Formats: sequence, structure tokens, C-alpha cells
Amino acid sequence: MLKKPIIGILMPGDMGHGIAKVLIQNNFDVFTFLKGRSERTKLLAKNSKINDVKNLKSFLEKVEIILSIIPPENAYEQATTIANHKLEISKKITYVDCNAISPALCLEIQKLFNVKKIDFIDGGIVGLNPIIEKGKTRLYVSGPNSNKLDILNGNGLIVKNLGKQIGQASAFKMIYASATKGTFALYAAVITAAHKYNLYDEYLEELEFSKPDILKSMEKIVPKIPLDAKRWEGEMYEIMKTFENINLTSKFHEGSAEIMKLANKTSISKENRQSFNQNRTLKEAVEMYVKAINED
Repeated sequence: MLKKPIIGILMPGDMGHGIAKVLIQNNFDVFTFLKGRSERTKLLAKNSKINDVKNLKSFLEKVEIILSIIPPENAYEQATTIANHKLEISKKITYVDCNAISPALCLEIQKLFNVKKIDFIDGGIVGLNPIIEKGKTRLYVSGPNSNKLDILNGNGLIVKNLGKQIGQASAFKMIYASATKGTFALYAAVITAAHKYNLYDEYLEELEFSKPDILKSMEKIVPKIPLDAKRWEGEMYEIMKTFENINLTSKFHEGSAEIMKLANKTSISKENRQSFNQNRTLKEAVEMYVKAINED
């Protein structure tokens, strides 16, 4: 039986704590360090039974595989911090960038880890928190050392290996999110426009008649976009770079970024997945989007 590597999670937020929890349930030891983190993150980590150590040095002494799971705009900075502590690493470790970043940024991060003691793997998470997905969250990986994550497959996650090329997992994540979150942004923009033109009720009546699946999706996702809008805005910029790199238009996701910015201005953005008002209607949510426009 293969010895299970010790896992480090940076950081245990909405997605990170869920991945940690399912790995712990599958008998992996999981560590993080919470100094300077929010009280909510600390509570999520505690509830998931993640081991907390006092500082980064102690963290690096403990772990064998690091999963970086943070907002995309912080991915390079965090990787730089880890790389700068390479002299404190006494054994071989693996750093997996699981963030929603462009292939180009992933390749820049890889350059930080051209050291003997750190192997780098490109990663991309597709799906919801694995607690919600019940073990079906997909972790796409690529790179020369990507088979090191085979051991996580079936242990609360599905690991899908895209080969030896760094950037492929990031590209896959960007392509997938370009359709899903790009569509979320489009739905929010369309329903908000209907409200602004005093056509909200008429538009919903037409959707109920001709496109009930679209209406159902709007009702499900538009009120929740503000919970993730700040992070998703950064993700839209990374998708823009991904498309630009292959000479495809970035305009779709430039608009999506603007909608995420708008959603983040609504009062819903002050809630989180634990405090979110599940009874809020689509119309109530759209009225908050409209209010945010009017306050600009």
C-alpha cells in the first residue's frame, strides 16, 4: 500500500477547506497555517479539522504536496513567497498551482520553481466544493511530475491528467470557466437590463413560455454571483489573457469582468455561503444590481 503524502493547503477558504476535509476523511494528514487569515477562514479550517501550524517555516517542514487554492490575483505572490523559502526546505516537495490563471501566468510561476527541492504541477479545479459534489470535484493537472497527484484520485477528488505540458491544466480551466461563469455574467446583465427598461415581468413571462431552462438557471445563479464576484472578476481577466494569447477576442470576458465588478458592489457581496439569504428572489437580487448601477 502506498504511503499517503502529507498535504498542505494554501488557503482553506470556500474551496480549500472542502478539499482538505475530504482528504482528511480519506486518511490524509492535512496542514495549513492561519496566521493573518480571517476569522471565517479559521473557523472553516477548524471545522474541517485541518492541522494549523504557527508559521510558514513549520508548514514547509511538515508537508510533501502543497495545493495552492487562492484568488487568481494572488497566485504569483504566493508562489513567490514559497519559492523564496526554498533554503528552508529539507526534503523534496511538490507545489500544485490549482488557481484560475492563464497558461501564460502559469508558465511564469513555473519559472519560480526551477530549483531541485520543489517540483511544480499545473492544476485547475472544475466543479463545486467536494463536500457538495460528494467526491466528484475534478482536479485537472499537467506537467512532467503530474503523476504525483494520482494518489489523490478517488480520495474525495477526481484527478484528471492532461499530460506533461505545463499550461494545459490552466488552459482547460480557463476554457471551462469562460463558458460557465461567462454565461452567469451574461444572465445577470440581461435580467438587469430587462429591469432597467421596465420589462422585467414581460421578459420572465416570455422565458417561462419559450426558454424555461434559462429562467431556471437565472433564478439559481444570479442571486449568488455576488458571493464570488470579487474572485471571479480576477478570473475573467485571466480568461481574457488566455483568449488573447491565441488571437481570439477577449471582449466577451472583458464585459463579464465588468458584471462581476457590479455584482461585487451589491449588498449581497457582504454575505458568504454560510450567511447567504436562501429565500431571496431573483427579482430582489436584480433590484440590488440595479441599485448598484444607480449608485455609480
